[in-house]
Amino acid sequence: MLKVESELFARLTDRLRGRVIVVGVGDERRGDDGAGPLIAGLVAEAGVWNVIDAGNCPEVETWRIREAAPDTVLFVDAVDFGGAPGDAALLEPNDLRSQGFDTHRAPLRLTMLYLESELGCKCALLAIQPRDVRDGASMCEEVKSTCVRLAEGLRGLSETHNS
Repeated sequence: MLKVESELFARLTDRLRGRVIVVGVGDERRGDDGAGPLIAGLVAEAGVWNVIDAGNCPEVETWRIREAAPDTVLFVDAVDFGGAPGDAALLEPNDLRSQGFDTHRAPLRLTMLYLESELGCKCALLAIQPRDVRDGASMCEEVKSTCVRLAEGLRGLSETHNS
């Protein structure tokens, strides 16, 4: 595991508390934007955490998140944060912009702040730097490899967290 990834997983270990729900965000038809749904699918297949694939509209899934009564909501999405394709970062709601256009109808920051306010949970975003999010693009190998490693890491954190 790369040093950066071990630091990321140390931060995730500190951040994931209580009942955790993983929310994959993105569109698999838009290349690297499918990172969130890919990780959500891999985590769900492993049978760990509570997982929602929210597609392009995480704000529409707030009712399902509310029903899960989480202490922590970990959103997973492709985000251009200026890294190299496949880089990953753990971002807080205030790290995200609050207005302007986004790949989702409502900015993800607003959804995260809403959930924190309404449910008393904590939200974070596991962001993966995309290379290409055009319609019909394929996911690049760097992003795909990162998604697999992150899903494996989340599975390991779940086993530690739930033991």
